[in-house]
Amino acid sequence: MASSSSSSYHPRPYTGKWEYDVFLCFRGDTRLNFMSHLREALRQKQIRFFVDTMLTVTEDIAELLSILKRSAVSVVIFSKNFADSTWCLDEVETIARSVEQFGHKAMPVFYRVNWTAVAGESGEYADTIAKLVDEKATEERKRNWKDALKAVAHKTGRTSEAIPDDAELVKQVVEDVLRTLAAMSSGIQLSNLVGMDSRVLEVERQLAMNKMDGVRIIGLRGMGGVGKTTLARTCYEKLRFITKDTKFHFVERIGENCDKQKGVEGMVLELYSALLSEEKLKPEDLNIGYRRARLSRLRVFVVLDDVETPFLLEKLLLGDALNLSKLFAVGSRVIVTTRNQKVLEYAKAGIHLVDGLNDVDSLRLFKLHGFEPSSRLDDWADLSSQVVSYCKGNPLALKVLGGTLLPKDRKYWESFLGKLREIQEPEIHHVLRKSYDGLGDDDRRLFLDVACSFHEILRSYLTKYLETSYISAHSRVQDLIDKSMFICELDKNNGEVILVHDLLREMAWNVVNEEVDVGKRSRVKNPDDVINLLTVRKGEKATRAISLNLSRVEEVTLKANAFVGMDSLRWLKFYWPKQGGFQKIRLPDGGLNYLPDEIRGLNWDQFPSKSLPSGFSPKKLFNLILSNSPIERCWELQDQPKLQYLVVLNLSYCERLAAIPNLWSSSKLELLICRGCKSLIELPASIQSLVKLVKLDARDCENLQRIPARLNSKFLRQLLLSNCPNVTRCPDINSGELEVLDLDGTPISVLPDAISNVNKGGVVSLYGQNITDFPQISMSLKLLRLHHTAVREMEFEHYQFDRLHLVHNTLLKTLPTSIWKNVSVALHVEGCPLIESLPETSEPSLLTQLRISGCARLTDVSSCISNMKYLNMLILGATGIRSLPSCIEELDQLSYLDLSYCESLEFIPNTIHNLAKLAELLLMGCKSIRSLPELPPNIKILKANNCDSLQVLSRNIGNLSFEHLRLDDCPQLDRSSVDEILSSFPDQALSRHPQVGFHYSGSEVPQWFHQRSIKEENYVSLELPVDSAELKGIAFGVVYSLDQPRGSMHIVGACFIETEGVWRWISFPWEYHMLGGNSDRVFLWSDKTFCSFKDDDEEAWFNKYAGLTVSFQFVAVVEFGGVTTPYHVKKCGVSLLY
Repeated sequence: MASSSSSSYHPRPYTGKWEYDVFLCFRGDTRLNFMSHLREALRQKQIRFFVDTMLTVTEDIAELLSILKRSAVSVVIFSKNFADSTWCLDEVETIARSVEQFGHKAMPVFYRVNWTAVAGESGEYADTIAKLVDEKATEERKRNWKDALKAVAHKTGRTSEAIPDDAELVKQVVEDVLRTLAAMSSGIQLSNLVGMDSRVLEVERQLAMNKMDGVRIIGLRGMGGVGKTTLARTCYEKLRFITKDTKFHFVERIGENCDKQKGVEGMVLELYSALLSEEKLKPEDLNIGYRRARLSRLRVFVVLDDVETPFLLEKLLLGDALNLSKLFAVGSRVIVTTRNQKVLEYAKAGIHLVDGLNDVDSLRLFKLHGFEPSSRLDDWADLSSQVVSYCKGNPLALKVLGGTLLPKDRKYWESFLGKLREIQEPEIHHVLRKSYDGLGDDDRRLFLDVACSFHEILRSYLTKYLETSYISAHSRVQDLIDKSMFICELDKNNGEVILVHDLLREMAWNVVNEEVDVGKRSRVKNPDDVINLLTVRKGEKATRAISLNLSRVEEVTLKANAFVGMDSLRWLKFYWPKQGGFQKIRLPDGGLNYLPDEIRGLNWDQFPSKSLPSGFSPKKLFNLILSNSPIERCWELQDQPKLQYLVVLNLSYCERLAAIPNLWSSSKLELLICRGCKSLIELPASIQSLVKLVKLDARDCENLQRIPARLNSKFLRQLLLSNCPNVTRCPDINSGELEVLDLDGTPISVLPDAISNVNKGGVVSLYGQNITDFPQISMSLKLLRLHHTAVREMEFEHYQFDRLHLVHNTLLKTLPTSIWKNVSVALHVEGCPLIESLPETSEPSLLTQLRISGCARLTDVSSCISNMKYLNMLILGATGIRSLPSCIEELDQLSYLDLSYCESLEFIPNTIHNLAKLAELLLMGCKSIRSLPELPPNIKILKANNCDSLQVLSRNIGNLSFEHLRLDDCPQLDRSSVDEILSSFPDQALSRHPQVGFHYSGSEVPQWFHQRSIKEENYVSLELPVDSAELKGIAFGVVYSLDQPRGSMHIVGACFIETEGVWRWISFPWEYHMLGGNSDRVFLWSDKTFCSFKDDDEEAWFNKYAGLTVSFQFVAVVEFGGVTTPYHVKKCGVSLLY
């Protein structure tokens, strides 16, 4: 820009935001031709650009540098006379410097000059520069100009030689600018849309914009408020600037606009008017041939937001939803957002399920909307966590609640959150309610039945429950899954599970509570309302479900006729959220005189009566759960109804129960639990007729004597009879699905034949101290567990297991020679004290994991491990081995080696150094080992604590990069070895690991720490640097002692300015087992991630408080047996790492 202008311009200080999108650098010979067209094209695209007419005459390049910093991209037009101007050359030099120093973007355009003329050492520009006669044109400046020209010319750009037409060249330059700006701004945009990055990438993958393979339609499905529209909008905005020759259009809130304003026809006309760039289209215009032909030649990117029926989609796509290649040109893309999967299945769309945010992203999004940028969040952590838990990842809910709570104080928060689960925020309710309102009457009732009664339930159970009240229950459930009202997840053990999102459950209760009169509500769960309904009101026929959390009510006595008149009651649940509550509901001595026969689900913890009401005949009862009740019989024999729909019967811990109900008619029963029924003497013969029984749990029935001789169910997976000392015979089993047979604590020694019929690839777990012979099991299993048996030997030449677990088989002496070829993935032998050796093998084994522990007589493993080429985990803990064989080096895949508590271990060979993949070596409690060999180069974790005889460390230990190193409680260890490690710790702290920890015995924090507590104090102060640009991490040191002999421990640290919390963090935890006294120990750890501990929208705390003095305080925390105990830190230190 070598000319001047009379207009004035006063540059503003750099604010960190772009003032201009494009900085135009050009010579006057292009001003009235190419440049004039380029400026106009940029203006039409609303791209903000800077040109010389905005600058006064000046030769102060600093002013130019300021302008460049406020511009995102520079477009440099190299023309014939460009190098004549020292001003233009100064601009290019400044642009090149900005590219290098600030990440500025430069785009060259070679206008009627070629690349070599600009960048070549002997090109036209070089010649022109050499001839310049100017006081600024020193030889050094000329050299700088040439370097800058070369640097900018090497950037990706355009040439008029390749695109001779000026109009086309301008078009391509503008598109390049748009793509560059979009790429630069997308990161900023996505940082404000929390958790969006990976979702956008997945949708882009499905869109495959670079493929011209017909027309693709992609569906974004999910519940209301989960972010479908936001995701579609983000993809749309990102792609519309970088996609060539494509017409973009976004149609928002189609469902709402169709209903309220424009109708379907209006939405269709709006869409195609935009695509065809024609105003005031009429419906008949879209049937005219030439318009359809124009559309078919048009490549489009269309987003159809909130399409809830296939009919609506078909209308929007002019009847061609199933043949989009007829409607639009090849390469077109359509995104549809919907709650209804049927819409997407109809159009054969690719489906992307939009899930909720994880807890970390949820918290970030809530902070973004719930706190001012300057707010300190420590004091709000507990309440913020409550919000995140409530929202379950729903972005709309997080934003709404963040905005609601933003200006409020803590007292308001606490009050608001207390009522939140009872009264849903209107904006959240409105969005979710649309899904409910779109259902038919029966489906609304079914949804409320499920949402108000279940949190999660097996799909098979739910279907059977609903079949007692609804026709086509299976397809109705599927429809509600497709409409995002239900969530279907796969449980690897039990199959499909149906869940209702917490927000949808609350919406359901809000719908129910719209009826002000409690007696007219179809479902009741509020404790006060339930008690009122049962004690004051009478005969409320509207009530379909009652759910009462017993922990939330005081003791109350119901009358015998409390349920009289509730003829519509389908679901009655009085429950304790946790085991161990005391009886809250009391009845008269005679119990209830009535329960409605229409009940499908009766779940009453601690049912306070000896039996159910006489005459209670629930013919469609699905589940009966009366656990922890004083009940003696459910029904007297003459009163018992036929329970032909019963699927679940749970009478666990009913200690007075004398008899299980007659189950001859209950052919659908799958789950029978009578655990802990101490008065029960026999299980009825009718159990043998339960052909669909999956689980029978009679554990801890100490007086149980008689059980049926045979169980005829082909689906039985679990038979649990442990701690039934009077059961002497296991029933014959007709199932090929058996997985768990628990006979521990019984005199049973003969196993049923069904053990040999378990399906190939199944799982079998056997428990029982009277099992003396290895079971004749299925030939091929995924997993066999043999726990607490009296098996002495085993032979399974013809069996095949993926995994074999032999645990606490105290009489087992030998393992079969074929074990190495019969077990293909993992062998686990634990607590078998009579095993003295492992079988030899001369053939390669496929094992990847070998775990032998608690076998104190096992002294040698050299006969087998040399052929385990695929082993990546080897555990020999608490065995009697004295040395590790030198052939250990042949296990070249080994990454984990555990020799902990091998108290006789004296020698580890130097060949261990050759295990290049070994990352973790555990030697805790190896009391006899005196020295460590040279260690592998990539080891990250070494735990050699409580090694009483250890004196000498590995000679290469100072050259290794540890993530976690433990040498505490090694009383004979040479102190100089520890000092060597201590001196190298600052370098270790800046190694490849984000965090580094080192334990050793001692009573002082190392002297190289910048700040150390002098007295026995758990805090220390430190002045933060004014400039943290070079800060690489931070190191901490603490001295502590414990009186708890074992547990899991971690250090909690906090940073304060006076009383204000600045930051808080927790070190990684470690297990410890004090075999000696409670002497002092030192723990050092460093954290490189500490310098990036900030949200994207929040300034790092050490920058915010730069130059101020802050205090660090520490506490040790031990967890053992579910109890958490804090311990005082004696001394501490902090050091900044550069």
